[in-house]
Amino acid sequence: MAKIMLLANANPGLEVTQFISSLKEDKISALYVCGNYPEIDEKIIKNSKVCKDRIFSVEHLKNKKHLDWLKVEDIDVLITVYWPYLLKENAFRLAKKTVNFHPAMLPINRGWCPQGHSLIDGSVSGVTLHSIDKNADTGPIWAQREVNIIPTDTAKTIYLQLQKEIVALFKENWGRIKKGTLDPISQIESKAVYHAKNEIKELDEIDLSKTQTIRETINFLRARSFGDLGFSHYEENGQKVHINVRLSLDMDMKKEVKDEDR
Repeated sequence: MAKIMLLANANPGLEVTQFISSLKEDKISALYVCGNYPEIDEKIIKNSKVCKDRIFSVEHLKNKKHLDWLKVEDIDVLITVYWPYLLKENAFRLAKKTVNFHPAMLPINRGWCPQGHSLIDGSVSGVTLHSIDKNADTGPIWAQREVNIIPTDTAKTIYLQLQKEIVALFKENWGRIKKGTLDPISQIESKAVYHAKNEIKELDEIDLSKTQTIRETINFLRARSFGDLGFSHYEENGQKVHINVRLSLDMDMKKEVKDEDR
């Protein structure tokens, strides 16, 4: 039976919790939620089937007494699912193996907002399961898969597709990871690209005097359109005007026009 330390966040964290809890041969020995999505955290806790005294918060990972307890637990695998914080070495070294979820084709687009950067610069989009080390998204790769971007995609649609694909990738490879029949492969540092947290946000203010192609403009607006939210903006008469794009294929447009005629 694999003893698991699970750090679960957002909908992928919930799906992974449900999956692991359904396996008789695995046991979640310690569960952590970070509080970013309280309603989802409640579902994660409920579906984990973990006793209350084994459910913890981010702060516990900074506590020496707690880390000493984890050491005694002899954790087999540490899994971090969309966990928004870097773990210190004294925490992730407690497990024999580690698995982190990253929604990009590492070593491309390490760091923040990979789906947005794929739209802006045309870099390949995908998902990666990798081991954890002291730097962000630099550990050896367990498995990865490219995810195709279609012309109507925005940051929101790609974000949701990447979540779906990375959970599926984990389910396909989990058995081999825990049994030791899958070896992680080191990343090629010469191909690495890292994006800081505020890097894409700094581009949100549109310079109306800037010269660029229409394709560059469209791709940038796609990268900053997230559902009903448009993060890109320009100033007009002292006010911020936000832009949110919606793209449709010709067949979709014809269907909508037909529906309106009814």
